[in-house]
Amino acid sequence: MLRWKPFFAGVLALCLLTLGVVPAGAKEKTAPFDPQHFLGLTQAQRLEDFDYLVETLGDSFLCMGVRDRENPDDLSADIFRDYREMLAESDSDQEFYKVIYSTLYRLGGYGHLSMIEPEDYRRMLDWCENQDTSGREQWKKLFEDPVTRKGYKGLADLMDFFGEEESQGWNEPEPRENVRTLLMPESGVAYVKIDSFLADYDEQYARDAKTLTDFFNAARDCKDLIIDVSDNSGGNEGYWQDLLVAPLIDKPLSCANYALLADSENNRPYIDNVFAAEELHPISELPKLPKLNRDGIQAATHFVESILAVKPAQERTAFRGNVWVLVGPYVYSASESFSIFCQQTGFAALVGRQTGGDGIGALNPILLQLPNSGFLVQFTMMFGLNADGSSNEEAGTTPDVLSPRGEPVLITALRAALDKRG
Repeated sequence: MLRWKPFFAGVLALCLLTLGVVPAGAKEKTAPFDPQHFLGLTQAQRLEDFDYLVETLGDSFLCMGVRDRENPDDLSADIFRDYREMLAESDSDQEFYKVIYSTLYRLGGYGHLSMIEPEDYRRMLDWCENQDTSGREQWKKLFEDPVTRKGYKGLADLMDFFGEEESQGWNEPEPRENVRTLLMPESGVAYVKIDSFLADYDEQYARDAKTLTDFFNAARDCKDLIIDVSDNSGGNEGYWQDLLVAPLIDKPLSCANYALLADSENNRPYIDNVFAAEELHPISELPKLPKLNRDGIQAATHFVESILAVKPAQERTAFRGNVWVLVGPYVYSASESFSIFCQQTGFAALVGRQTGGDGIGALNPILLQLPNSGFLVQFTMMFGLNADGSSNEEAGTTPDVLSPRGEPVLITALRAALDKRG
């Protein structure tokens, strides 16, 4: 009878497995990861998400007209049509992700338009859990939404599935200092280059604050301070307000510009988070502005007065000379708002080349959540206008001193500083 025991044990195990019962000590096998269906969406759900993206951008995002004017041979309507046809011919979550990503990539980064990637999403979750989110309730709500969490869990699994082989041999670049300074006492010039405007919770922020304070005090005998943000594409406005302007002024400075917005279903929660009702003005009451191009901004319903204001720091630093700010086409977002503030308040003279824009509105990019996948798309809700009505996203800011073609902007600034000394 002993020889029958293995046979009966095998039959019993087979019966238990057939009934969905796993014998004690046995390991339940999990289905292998399927990159083609990592979200578990139907084709109808994928197409619904894509159509929702197109519709919501149409009634909520005001920079598409600028984008199309600058790309007349690759219009947004054609891009949407091409990628929807591509999506309709597939039955794959992986292809859906590629279509969403490629659509946004081909549209370009106008108005911060882009998809939130898994790494950025993880950082935003950390922000929700560890930082004060007062006044940012809608951002927090979407980051923590169960549909969003599920979608980004699937997307992270997809990245891991393909990432092992692709990441082999990849070396992260060595981090470098965000702030670099040079004191030239013999010429009376102090120079500082800042790569990014960090948030105050960034671990390097405190180090930057000390470096800049010490540098401004060390430059007490210099006649000119050159702040180079020509390669700075933005970050947090609080950085330049608290670390660059406040330590160098004796009285409050402010400037104001108009910014348009669309009171759409997607945008309304963000508007409620940020603006009081009395701050919103109907678009019909917008003053006449000579260079306002209304093509592409038909969805705009309201405008606000966007104010940038800085008060002096409790303790002023020692530098008392002229301030020059180096700018160029990479200046965008928060570094653009710094440029606008400098020029309109007279805090500093701008030197260099036309800036990149999108610095009026003083609001972080808002989110659009695709209903089935949970993927998040960010874009600028505010459509900032320069003083003449031209789009800041489109026209940027013209420096006070333009650099001649081919001349380094630093050389232009040094010459302008010497000319001002007489």
